[in-house]
Amino acid sequence: MKVNFRPWKEVVIHESIQYNLQNLVIMRSLGVPPGQLGGRLLWAEGVAFSHAPMPATTDVIKESLQGRVHWSSVEWASLPEFKPFLEISETKVRIPILDVSSNETLLAVAKWLKKSAKEV
Repeated sequence: MKVNFRPWKEVVIHESIQYNLQNLVIMRSLGVPPGQLGGRLLWAEGVAFSHAPMPATTDVIKESLQGRVHWSSVEWASLPEFKPFLEISETKVRIPILDVSSNETLLAVAKWLKKSAKEV
């Protein structure tokens, strides 16, 4: 059996949306009943983020096979220290956070986001 590993060559982000941390947590908890888990966030390099893929059109699939992945958007905020959860005190909704620092692609994205950070 042959195994062939071909890591992504490029991540194309079509929209980068930076929030302050409180607003990002609120966005991930919208529609979540009190006391439940909200939408997860990824964390690396002092950045908490989530991303949305592009629809799997013929062009997007062709680009993917050539090593270029397209994300329609990334929502993110600065979070200097990793925490496994963030919680909204009023509703007790908990947002799980995954440390993805060991993933080369996600680490590269986090570094790019951190470098592009603005004051929010």
